[in-house]
Amino acid sequence: MENNTKKIYLFLMATAILWGANPIAVKSVLGEMSPTMIVLMRFLGISLILIAILIIRKKKKAFPPKQHIATLILMGLTGVGINNGMQFTGLKYSTAINCVLISALTPALTAFMAGMFLKERLNSKQWIGVLLSMSGVVFLVAHGSMEVIKQLDFNKGDLLFFGGQLGWAVYTLLGRRVLRDMSPMATTAWAGFAGAVFMGAAVLFEGQSGIHNFSYFGWLSMVYMIVGSGIIAFNWWNVGVAVVGPNRATIFLNFIPLVGMLLSVILLHEHIGWRECIGGVCILLGVYLTARKIDDSTAQAA
Repeated sequence: MENNTKKIYLFLMATAILWGANPIAVKSVLGEMSPTMIVLMRFLGISLILIAILIIRKKKKAFPPKQHIATLILMGLTGVGINNGMQFTGLKYSTAINCVLISALTPALTAFMAGMFLKERLNSKQWIGVLLSMSGVVFLVAHGSMEVIKQLDFNKGDLLFFGGQLGWAVYTLLGRRVLRDMSPMATTAWAGFAGAVFMGAAVLFEGQSGIHNFSYFGWLSMVYMIVGSGIIAFNWWNVGVAVVGPNRATIFLNFIPLVGMLLSVILLHEHIGWRECIGGVCILLGVYLTARKIDDSTAQAA
């Protein structure tokens, strides 16, 4: 059981890496289509590919049970429509720094909601891990400077960021219930399809006519968003939620800004200083404390 749990941690860490690289792909496409169209194409591609695989493998059993259809629709609304839609729209009014800082609230927010609605509670040492990892994100983004924190200007874009994180927390909690009866692949497929329907309605509402002058690199980026940070990452995420629970899985999301920092060094040749190192260590230590206590609890239960 312990080895299986450690494997899940690797899946969740890999998911954070794939999602951490996703902004690079998104940024390369933003000049060629609107954010709403990007989200629509991404999740339409994800869902159609997975549904086709499910139908080939399971035929009639590929379709979701009736009792979970409403929940999957809500997952599509919250995890795709609200989370992606609000984050992309929020970037029109606020900064990427604020987006990352507010995203750091997700583990604590999810843990609180999991305790309220699913009766899944973290002990004191696990909360220390959550808070330490969150502090690491803040320190990393602020480069260890209190002046950066003091100069932050929160506006309606930040409210949209918070709404997006709330949507992701609800998606994660809903997924735990569905994953008792459905595979991670099926859950990702049908929730993604529901989300694509919502985004299709948003595209029609905006009056967009389609794709214009999509470059070769733009198509490569879209393939990555569909396969890498889409199909693979969402499946691994749902596997993690099913095994270790939503409040524990979300702690791994704090790896995302750390991945972004490392990629900026590798791809953009930016410099890492002692402040970035301290922030990274706090994130790693916070995740380790939370995960370590989970292993102890699992061993005692076994």
